[in-house]
Amino acid sequence: MLPLRNTWEIVKIGETNLTSILLIRLSSLGDIVLTSPAIRAVRSHFPNARISMLVASQSADLLTENPHLDEVIQFDRHAKGKDTAEMVKLFRVLRERQFDLTIDFQRKFRTSLLAYSSGAKCRVGYHQPNGILCSVRVPDSSGHAIDRYFALLQAVGIEAKDRTLELFITESDRTYAREAMEKQSISRDGPTVGLFPGAGWKLREWMPDRFAAIGDRLVKDFDAQVLVFGGPNECQLANHVIDLMTEQAISFAGNHPIRQLAALIERCNLFLTNDTGPMHIAAALRTPTIALFGPGNHVRFQPLDPIHSTVRHEVPCNPCKQFTNRCRDNVCMKLISVDEVWETVCQRMTNG
Repeated sequence: MLPLRNTWEIVKIGETNLTSILLIRLSSLGDIVLTSPAIRAVRSHFPNARISMLVASQSADLLTENPHLDEVIQFDRHAKGKDTAEMVKLFRVLRERQFDLTIDFQRKFRTSLLAYSSGAKCRVGYHQPNGILCSVRVPDSSGHAIDRYFALLQAVGIEAKDRTLELFITESDRTYAREAMEKQSISRDGPTVGLFPGAGWKLREWMPDRFAAIGDRLVKDFDAQVLVFGGPNECQLANHVIDLMTEQAISFAGNHPIRQLAALIERCNLFLTNDTGPMHIAAALRTPTIALFGPGNHVRFQPLDPIHSTVRHEVPCNPCKQFTNRCRDNVCMKLISVDEVWETVCQRMTNG
């Protein structure tokens, strides 16, 4: 580990008496969920500090009910002039808070610049590619995202061991989910299984006909109620999966607020999903999850709790460069067969 740059940081962090702390992670849904163990560890170490977290406005609702945070600062990454007026506005907001410590979970130039602009003397971040803006520089690692975040905390003496994910939703969110399911005549008598055929990256998507095949088997063999989830841009995909099924399924794709989507997922007995944000939401809510991994980095992002399962195949090009479409055959997803996924589904349905 690279050394700290001055003794002020060592002494002040060791005293655990900082008054104002800023955590930074702008994207994305899954990444925000994966910071929850680190957030909890910071609060445990600094029980009396004011802890703020800077996130993209699109993900803010994931954190607004988190009891370990005092404030969620939102940044509209898609605002017009985001590199000028929006950034200047945010610089002013951060300066006003007079932070003592910032921890940048992102490793991007923009986030390291935001940490620097806050005026905090102790700024923890990864030493590449923008370590010059950090006062405490931590080498990145190839391990799980949670452990990477813990390394940032441990560099300044914050103990972090508990990898348990957390996601806090309200009773009104749960009421929304209950009423939405009652409206569709979905009972709690039989098993309810959620399918999430979408992903933020097309190459991460398992084939719709294979999701449909699993859905049919769930209805026939387990008398399951199958719900097909998706975001506002995935309604057509969800309906396509349902159209391919011979048995009944219900679409829950659409523009659900994030916490209310989470409450719907929480009511499922099993969640079958591609490598995408709702996978982490389900894992945080302890909904047993089967995660289908293709081009993404399973070592870094797969659910860790033993109630979850990961299905994938080793291919020489994995993990591939994120969010490109250069792959022409998508072999990593095509290798995942219906039968092997079904075997995992049966194990989870029968053994819990």
